[in-house]
Amino acid sequence: MNNQPFIQVSEVTKRYPRAENPAVNGVSLSLHPGETLALLGPNGAGKTTTVKMVAGLVLPTSGTIHVMGHDMVLARAKGVRHIGAVLEGARNLYWRLSALENLRYFGNLRLVPRRELFHRIEELLALFGLEAHKHQEVRQFSRGMQQKLAIAAALLHDPKILLLDEPTLGLDVQAAKQLEATIAQLTQEQEKAILLTSHMMPLAEKLADRIFVIHKGRKVASDATRSLLERYNTHQDIAEIQVAGQMTQVLIAQLQQAFGGITAIPNANTTMLRWPGSEQTQLIQLLQFLDEQDQAILDIGRRQASLEEVFLSLTGMEQPNE
Repeated sequence: MNNQPFIQVSEVTKRYPRAENPAVNGVSLSLHPGETLALLGPNGAGKTTTVKMVAGLVLPTSGTIHVMGHDMVLARAKGVRHIGAVLEGARNLYWRLSALENLRYFGNLRLVPRRELFHRIEELLALFGLEAHKHQEVRQFSRGMQQKLAIAAALLHDPKILLLDEPTLGLDVQAAKQLEATIAQLTQEQEKAILLTSHMMPLAEKLADRIFVIHKGRKVASDATRSLLERYNTHQDIAEIQVAGQMTQVLIAQLQQAFGGITAIPNANTTMLRWPGSEQTQLIQLLQFLDEQDQAILDIGRRQASLEEVFLSLTGMEQPNE
């Protein structure tokens, strides 16, 4: 992997007028060719502001952002030419135009030479499986087709960097899977660098080479995805015990008081107990307690924490009941 980053964000802070706290506070990150970096955080953590600053849409209050070596304050136009972006909530497509008309419009906007634009459009329509729909108005597209076309439009000028803000939001399972495969192809075969934000933790865990977690504008974790999970799991593997029937709230309260950190997740005919970081002697005590309470144990196991559970722990959020 090339050691020179495509994106270098250094000690960047963004303060909005009249806001009590900065939206982004002293954040530094980098993104290299052929790499996907997942920028994760709760709503309001500063993800979108960070992405918009990288895209040159928002100026930082302090700190520097370089894209392909170009300062995004002093030489914004030179940096922007290397970026393609699909931002959630932005006007990424014109619904009354066909797919082909949209691609022609955005290609001309990006000053792609006419002959090159023709070949790029055909190439991207094929890549995203949209050839048969190129004369169809975008308003007739499914959400998944619209998202694929928006990414195709962002790639028309063959940028080295792709910014994707919640790319699978609103997609069905099949469309999300197709988009995952395309993102992987762009990094592995074309060495694009992708900065991805998502609330879909399985997507981030699968696609991202590195994870950057931001909370209240500050970095709380940054590491290779595997390293982050392994580091967390050295002391946070999870014991899971499934018991028959739904536990009463009284019994759940007794459990949580006696065994700190345990959670009970009721299902239709069972209750799943999850206990991160528990030792073997503690588990034996828990099993004895359940036996004394006449709880029938159906299954016992240990597993490593998922990225979602690591994220919830890092940001101090509670895991919702399933």
